[in-house]
Amino acid sequence: VVASAVTIGSGGSAGSEGPIVQIGSSVASIVGQFMKVSARRMKTFVACGAAAGIAATFNAPVAGMLFAVEIILGDFGVAQLSPIIVSSVMATAISRRYLGATPAFEVPAYQITGLSELVFYLILGVAAAFVAVAFTKTLDTSETFFDKLRIPDWLKPAIGGLVIGILGAVGLSHVYGVGYEFIEEALVGHLPLKLLIFLLVAKLIATSATLGSGGSGGILAPSLFIGAMLGGVVWYAAHTIAPNTVVESYGAYSLVGMAAVVAAATRAPLQAILILFELTGGYEVILPLMLSSIIAVVIGNKLMEESIYTVKLRARGVRLRGGTEVNVLRDIRVSDVMRPDFEAVPENMRLQPLMDTLAKSSRHSAVFVLDRDNKIKGYISFHEIRAVLSDIQDLAGVLIADDIASLDPATVTPEETLDVVFRLFARRNLDELAVVDSSDPGKVIGSVHRPDVVDAYNREIMKRDLVGTLFSSYAAAQRAGSASLAPGFAIAEVEAPSHYAGKDLRTLDLRNRKQIEVILVRRFTGGKGGTVDSIIPSGDLVLKQGDVLLVTGPQKVIDELTRD
Repeated sequence: VVASAVTIGSGGSAGSEGPIVQIGSSVASIVGQFMKVSARRMKTFVACGAAAGIAATFNAPVAGMLFAVEIILGDFGVAQLSPIIVSSVMATAISRRYLGATPAFEVPAYQITGLSELVFYLILGVAAAFVAVAFTKTLDTSETFFDKLRIPDWLKPAIGGLVIGILGAVGLSHVYGVGYEFIEEALVGHLPLKLLIFLLVAKLIATSATLGSGGSGGILAPSLFIGAMLGGVVWYAAHTIAPNTVVESYGAYSLVGMAAVVAAATRAPLQAILILFELTGGYEVILPLMLSSIIAVVIGNKLMEESIYTVKLRARGVRLRGGTEVNVLRDIRVSDVMRPDFEAVPENMRLQPLMDTLAKSSRHSAVFVLDRDNKIKGYISFHEIRAVLSDIQDLAGVLIADDIASLDPATVTPEETLDVVFRLFARRNLDELAVVDSSDPGKVIGSVHRPDVVDAYNREIMKRDLVGTLFSSYAAAQRAGSASLAPGFAIAEVEAPSHYAGKDLRTLDLRNRKQIEVILVRRFTGGKGGTVDSIIPSGDLVLKQGDVLLVTGPQKVIDELTRD
């Protein structure tokens, strides 16, 4: 809080929402750790804190909810959405109680002159994508530069402050702080073209210098500022080209530019659109707002894969985008699901023997075509066969495998992950791919099949759900002594009966004699101020007096063990 107040209060170019989101998420994380919730629920806790921060800062409950769902979770599931909505609404209610319920920006009524004006809003969306990517890359470059700078960390913010001071000295003090007052100036169309251009570039530099050098703040408010200036610049260009087609003031363009730059920078178009509605209280320009925002996101994705929030994480090897499905598939390698068998034919095989091979191969949906050196040259699936099926009688003695094969084979190596495989399945409309040797890309060593990939994904999801359930149950067992897993079954912590001391688990044979499984043994070691060791049980583990067992099994048997 102090760092953010000093940064923004002293003129640093940053948004006030960043620290609030961090504080809200941190508090939620602390609560989640105290309650010992599972990793999946912890993400929901953190998202609730972030949603509350955005909602309270901008007086925008819907935008707060969408910020958490689109950017943090990437999951619109009801189980995650419900607590986020509650957090967002409660934060907004408290904020309105003390700060009022008026919109953040007071703007005049806007309108568009006609459908032909949408062309310029489309151009604004394209421009917003390029500006957002430039902002992201400049900020990332600044952070990398200051990370590598070999001076004490406490000196780095001084360099960022020097950059801000220079901008102010040349007459661009408008970039100091959050900059809401100048956003309002743009929304009513009071800033000249030259100043709009200078402020757009200066704000980008100032924010990168502030945050890159170690200043504390967010990027949402600077993105709104940059978007407002960009909208004005595009309006001036449009007014020069077709003065009778555009409105008389560029306020509407600034409003749409704000949403488009935020959408392209964060890759969260719904949040960007809704936050502008809630910040201004106006819905008059909904059509150009949606058009520009979506265009900006689509082109931004083409220009740069990562958003302004994830680009640094990607550099560290952390991937958040793509949702649960992609992240699960990235954890499974081709070698885990590949089959060693495959169907292959030489490139000069005649059509009729080729048809016979396909007919006999019930386990494969494609045949790989090999050249004279036994290297993969292409593949033949039922799609390629279908193209010649009507003339098969005439062509049976003429065509060979090389004539009908697709000569652009889709191959993967055992080290690649299943997200690559799934993209190839979708792009090529195939159900089977060739697996080739990493050191010899032409040599086929196996095949990977769509059903096997789906099965592996389902198993991994089930495993993660089971781990989360067991973790939650273990936490509950620690707090309450036991927790139910299913009707009649439980997981519980029980102190080992005194007559178990000195015996190993193999001799006790609890699995067969009592139908319970020992998952963990907790043992106190040392005297006063000693530690508690968690021991993974094995058959040779000899129990000691005072050991605590984490067991799972029938509730009735666990109750009997507790009374022993």
